[in-house]
Amino acid sequence: MFRLDNENGEVVARLSVGAAEFWVADESPEHLNFSPETLGGGSVRMVMIVEDPDAAFERAVRAGATVIQPVSNEYGWRLGRIVDPFGHHWEIGKPLPEGS
Repeated sequence: MFRLDNENGEVVARLSVGAAEFWVADESPEHLNFSPETLGGGSVRMVMIVEDPDAAFERAVRAGATVIQPVSNEYGWRLGRIVDPFGHHWEIGKPLPEGS
């Protein structure tokens, strides 16, 4: 939706998935914004629930995400995990119907 690149090549981006909007940015310690990679891992677990996890996962990969765990059925979910170019890990999936 919006992308700002500064003279150092750092990026701030406003993204949307469906009706959900969020911002991501390169690390900026002066603003207390740190990458999960710098911190040795993230402090939150982000799960994006979508109707078609396979399609959303593939779109994320085509847009530059790296596969951590391919989409599969586990623990009652159709779920996969990626890491975005900013170092944030995302799980993309949906709950499976009971008995699946």
